[in-house]
Amino acid sequence: MSFPNIPNITPTISVTVEQTIPLLLSSIALEELALAHIMNAEAEKLQFVLGTLPTGTALSPAVVSLAELLAVDSSVQRTLRDVIKKEMLLEFKFENVLDLIGTLPPVISTFLFVSNREDNTIAIFDISTPLSPLLVRKFGTGDFPGSLNGPTGLAITGNTLYVANQFDNTVAIFDISLPIGPIHVGQFSTELSDPIGLAITGNTLYVANQSDNSLVIFDISTPVDPLFVAKLGEEEFPGVFNNPAGLAITGNTLYVANQFDNTLAIFDISLPPDPIHVGQVNDGNLSGPTGLTTTGTTLYAANFNNSTIEIYDIILPTGPVRVGEFGAGELSGPQGLVFHPTGPITPPLLYVANLNDSTIEIYDSTLPTGPIRVREFGTGVLNGPFGLAILPVDPI
Repeated sequence: MSFPNIPNITPTISVTVEQTIPLLLSSIALEELALAHIMNAEAEKLQFVLGTLPTGTALSPAVVSLAELLAVDSSVQRTLRDVIKKEMLLEFKFENVLDLIGTLPPVISTFLFVSNREDNTIAIFDISTPLSPLLVRKFGTGDFPGSLNGPTGLAITGNTLYVANQFDNTVAIFDISLPIGPIHVGQFSTELSDPIGLAITGNTLYVANQSDNSLVIFDISTPVDPLFVAKLGEEEFPGVFNNPAGLAITGNTLYVANQFDNTLAIFDISLPPDPIHVGQVNDGNLSGPTGLTTTGTTLYAANFNNSTIEIYDIILPTGPVRVGEFGAGELSGPQGLVFHPTGPITPPLLYVANLNDSTIEIYDSTLPTGPIRVREFGTGVLNGPFGLAILPVDPI
């Protein structure tokens, strides 16, 4: 007799340590449920022979002897001993899972801040579970009178949140040491005129002024007391700004989205207080660009006018190359863009604020040139969402 032929089965299974934990706990729970059914069956066996189980079936013989009762009792005992042995094995299994959990890095709480321009509020979502954002707070002028007036761009550094107020030409400052309990700690307005976009690098804050086509620079070495540094506009950079909106920084490069002439201005900010204009992008595909964000060597630009997002390769930061677009039929007046910090089990996720339908879209951008829509959220909570910013909180 020959040996049997075993087929070559090589399934590709990719499961991370974090993903195995809920699977193991689920298996323990299912085994515990099975044991509970066994114990219930044994209990009903005793009830049946004692005549206390209403089944409508008569015993045969009608009278059970003491010897027969003891035999049934012995059978139940043997079964329960096996159940107890299994319970001990499950306890060992559970302890091993707890040990496995102890080897994982601590969970970092992450919060998404969303500015609602239409009702002068900031919504805070817990996105520790990135695909299931949980609203934890919404605050506004009722909490801090005069602090918010047409909030648009957001930026975070350390435990400080900056909010551009488009309608009263100010930037509000909030202490978010306790993310769900922000405290209004200041407001400034020097040289601001219809502020929209905010971006931070080191101790420098850039503010895009839409009305007077300028870029204002502040020193935020003291976060709650910004120091005006410079205002750069038509005089310094003729024809460069045309209703600047979104800002994004990667390395020593600053990108500025010009909403009215469909261009992206590029600046070298090796010296943050002294930007140097090094390029302008206008490939004919931009349409009312507003929000900007970068990840690795990819730049995304939100097209407000046609509700799409442009994708650029920025391996050469000063020479972006368009590689595609996405979002048609899914987005509705996109504004702010922000990436969720990636983790061991978190793919690179892009959040996009839809101003027109008051929602936020989530895209999986594992393939940067081909983001895939995952879901949307915020319906009934958001009202003209505009700016987005994310705060990761280190565990204690």
